[in-house]
Amino acid sequence: MGFEKSVVRNLSRIEARRLGLALLVGCCLVILIYLVSMSETSVDEQATLTFKIGTDQEAEGEIRQVKPEKEKKAEEQLSLMSLDDNNREPKKPGDKSLLPKKETTQVIEMPKPQLTDSICDFSNFRTEFCDLKGDVRIHGKKKGATAAVVLVSTHRKAEEYMVVPYVRKHMGNVEKVAVRTATAAPACTVNSAVPAIVFALGGFTGNYYHDFTDVLLPLFLTAHEFHGEVQFLITNIQSWWLSKYRPIFELLTRYEFVDLDKSDDVHCRPHALVDLRFHNDLTIDPARAPNGISMLDFTKFLREAYALPRERAVSLRAHPELRPRLLLVARNGTRRFTNVPEIVRAAEAVGFEVVLADADFGNVAGFAEVVNSCDVIMGVHGAGLTNLVFLPTNAVAIQIAPCCDLEGVAEHTYGPPARDSGLLYLQYGISVDESSLLESYPRDHPVFTDPQSIHHQGWFKMGKIYLQQQNVKLDVDRFRPVLIKAIDHLRQ
Repeated sequence: MGFEKSVVRNLSRIEARRLGLALLVGCCLVILIYLVSMSETSVDEQATLTFKIGTDQEAEGEIRQVKPEKEKKAEEQLSLMSLDDNNREPKKPGDKSLLPKKETTQVIEMPKPQLTDSICDFSNFRTEFCDLKGDVRIHGKKKGATAAVVLVSTHRKAEEYMVVPYVRKHMGNVEKVAVRTATAAPACTVNSAVPAIVFALGGFTGNYYHDFTDVLLPLFLTAHEFHGEVQFLITNIQSWWLSKYRPIFELLTRYEFVDLDKSDDVHCRPHALVDLRFHNDLTIDPARAPNGISMLDFTKFLREAYALPRERAVSLRAHPELRPRLLLVARNGTRRFTNVPEIVRAAEAVGFEVVLADADFGNVAGFAEVVNSCDVIMGVHGAGLTNLVFLPTNAVAIQIAPCCDLEGVAEHTYGPPARDSGLLYLQYGISVDESSLLESYPRDHPVFTDPQSIHHQGWFKMGKIYLQQQNVKLDVDRFRPVLIKAIDHLRQ
């Protein structure tokens, strides 16, 4: 009897241990699932890199890594051009605002998967991109409903998402589009065999730099493979903006735009893309691009769109008698040169013919011709340097980075785009003595001695001081090695 009781007690202990072990394993699984889910949702917070000019390498513009920053902070930094009112196209009378208020929606979103067999891809840190093939029906929103893109299929899994049709998916002022699968949908009212691209104008659209990096280049990347046989269905459409870049659109599509905000039709297509492909700001990654296209293809496309004659910069080796043309972008607003005549004389002494002009953001075609006629573009960090995309191959882009600790932002904005476009990229970080901020702050002020303390107060506080209040008096003696390096490049 005692033996039986002992056995029962032992069995009870074993069962308790098993129960405890089972509970422990269960808790571990719950924690593991939670951590995995958190890691997936943090894909939008990938690290980026900040760079700073080394003091012993300032003239050559060499960079060294300082510290990583969160991608969300980089997203704020990339909006720096929006702080510059001089680069924003004025609104036209009668046009809707480019920044509509965010509207609420009653559509319930499914969790956004990372699966490749889904109709949408949410793996990009900046964009949400959907690719639907088959019986696709696109609903306008004239009657007040949310615009929707529906793939009708009886064998696909159910999917439904609210997608931002703009390459900055965190933009709160861009209305979302419903993208879903369904076994049935309203009957077609407009049929076409032409593929459709659905995207929005909004966000930072209207600022010259963001026009290219947020819309025009991503649209080229998305539409190029269709060779004109594609139609654009647009929300928050801006007729004046489309007219401004008409040569680009006419080369991308043979069809008129569809204003989804005013359409109550059901457009039926065999193929539809929602949002635009995006790799990084003003750049293309050929390894990820359709047909391996690159920035060289984009700049060639722009030369064709605007009938620009020069494909390559001047070769002084072949034509030593020529004087290469240097375009000095002389801004009229903030971050302008205050000693332009002195800069012109220094450039001419090195061997350049200087062309002095401020970027004309309203006359894209006219300024593109001026840029293409030059071999070097030079300017202080700002939207005007976006025009480097019109330079001939093998030309030179020189960016002047303002004080203080803005070298990394300047490099990210125009360094990769210039190099990928087949240009020599040179960057010059100004010293405190070259900054007009000395007229407003003593030399021992944190503005100069501890710039990061200003940066940490937020992007708009930083921008108000370093971008909106700062002009540049270039030290031509300190800057001369950059000019020499530029003309030596053209002699090769």
